[in-house]
Amino acid sequence: MRYCRVGFGVIAIVAIICLPLSVLAQLTADEVLSEMGWSGEEKKKILAGEFVTGQRKAVSDRDLAISIGFLVKVSPDDLAKELLAGKLMKANDQIKTHGTISGDGSLKDLEPLKLAKADDYLNAKPGSDINLDADEIAAFKALKGKPNATQAAEKELHKMFLDRYQAYRKSGLTGISPYDRGKGKKTDPGKDLQLDTDAAKVLKKHVPAFQKVMVDYPKATIDGLDEQFFWILYDIDGKPNYVLAHHFSAPSGDTRLVVNRQFYVANTYNVMQEVAGFFPVKEGTLVVYVNHLSTDQVAGFGGSTKRKIGGKVMAKKIKALFEKSRKVAEQ
Repeated sequence: MRYCRVGFGVIAIVAIICLPLSVLAQLTADEVLSEMGWSGEEKKKILAGEFVTGQRKAVSDRDLAISIGFLVKVSPDDLAKELLAGKLMKANDQIKTHGTISGDGSLKDLEPLKLAKADDYLNAKPGSDINLDADEIAAFKALKGKPNATQAAEKELHKMFLDRYQAYRKSGLTGISPYDRGKGKKTDPGKDLQLDTDAAKVLKKHVPAFQKVMVDYPKATIDGLDEQFFWILYDIDGKPNYVLAHHFSAPSGDTRLVVNRQFYVANTYNVMQEVAGFFPVKEGTLVVYVNHLSTDQVAGFGGSTKRKIGGKVMAKKIKALFEKSRKVAEQ
């Protein structure tokens, strides 16, 4: 199983989200960890400076869900500044390049995104090797054998990204086109993200207005909502992976929440949603992180065992990434 080593501590383009968390901000570190389901022994280890990982309850047969808790010896504000300044990006060597998409979006926003292996798209077919809907597969297939097919495929990739971005901007989770798996089967990434969001019980309990934005974007909103969209090119074990990501925020006090929603992923996995809380404590910043990653690799026969193994693999990789990013942040 291959999974992208992703994590908020090292994605420099991540948005630091300051939510109107009047209730959540009043919770102590111990209460936050308890609400997240950490045991007494795990809480002691986290507050003592250890990285503690755990597997969360899966929300579907495609879901890998993990949580991580740890301390960073800098304040939430300083950590936010380092993230936004791009200092922590150096810790993630899988991010090769990225760019922003703003407003209604345009093809010009996507011009820097280069298609590394055009044949992957020109030869695309229904299945789990590449995440495309039926119309997208047909559009790439129509370019095969034509003059300048490689350049045409890159332009088609840009058009596809713009179409998916605009559909999500207009209709949110319901606007995400399903992936064609062949023989009449489809994977619905929007539904997977819906299930991930419904599983955010702490947010649902303490900040239902924000949790509703996560579910009903763009119809639902809150005062001061700020958002950013990015395209990202990863290199995962030598294979390029193209991603569309959404970060959204609203101003508040000392407590910070970080949310990253990858609503389109070209391969390796289907979609992903990360939520991390930055809580000020006397030792610095308590980071509580939850990742839900959807992948067809853990569905079907033996799925429970696959999810257990896959979760451990993912947790190990993300833990290593966070350890590296903590060292960078504390320098």
